Amino acid sequence: MKFFPSRKSNKKAEAKGGRLRLLIEMALGAALASALLYVDWERALQITWQTRDAIIDHEIFSVREIKVNGGEKVGGSEIVAMAGLSHGMSIWRVDPTEIESKVGSHPWVGRVLVRREFPRRVVIEVEERQAKAIAALGKLYYVDRDGFIFKAVENGERTNFPMLTGLKQDDLRYPTSFATRQRIQEALALNYLMAKDAFALSEIHFLPQEGLIVYPVGRRVALAMGAGNWADKLKRLERVLALWKGNEDRLAALDLSFRNQVVAKLRKG
Repeated sequence: MKFFPSRKSNKKAEAKGGRLRLLIEMALGAALASALLYVDWERALQITWQTRDAIIDHEIFSVREIKVNGGEKVGGSEIVAMAGLSHGMSIWRVDPTEIESKVGSHPWVGRVLVRREFPRRVVIEVEERQAKAIAALGKLYYVDRDGFIFKAVENGERTNFPMLTGLKQDDLRYPTSFATRQRIQEALALNYLMAKDAFALSEIHFLPQEGLIVYPVGRRVALAMGAGNWADKLKRLERVLALWKGNEDRLAALDLSFRNQVVAKLRKG
């Protein structure tokens, strides 16, 4: 009976045991390294965030000046409140895009740009909408130069603008909204040209399909303008009115929508 294994068997066993021990040691080492790496990485992240917060909230970056440019109908203090800004806050925590969205939601604000001027200044540039007309749509609404209907007219606000009539709520919805805005822009262009020639308009009426009928301030005549080609039509209007000078009250309406001619409708009696 053999009490000890042979040398050859022992070497094989030692080799097998060595390999097993090596595998175990490698596994333990990997586990320990992973644990150490995890601890170090977590600590590194913690230090990084602490350092970041210390920099962001350092006194040198506290907002000392908030400047608002361009606000007339919307006061500077109102804009600052809408933006959520306050003196002493970190300039790093000022989000220009978010502020632009907040301030831009005000009906009188057309465009807004926010910039941070490091280390302590925030500037808000505001371009307000300019009312150019009033649209009658059940209620009265201001219309800006781009043809956007943007705000209901409130008590005490200005109303000495041309009145846009003939539009319907459906005209402002997709898919007709873009075409409607283009028609409004054309009407405003006509109003601008006529005002230059002392023909300020009190009303601009939109016909269902296309074309406009306008009513000048202080004149008892309706002008059917058709669509487009305003400069040529205004020249024809000027020539016709010159012919009727002194008898303008006999004119009930002038139709300038036809090419190279003007059709006059006279009052009876």
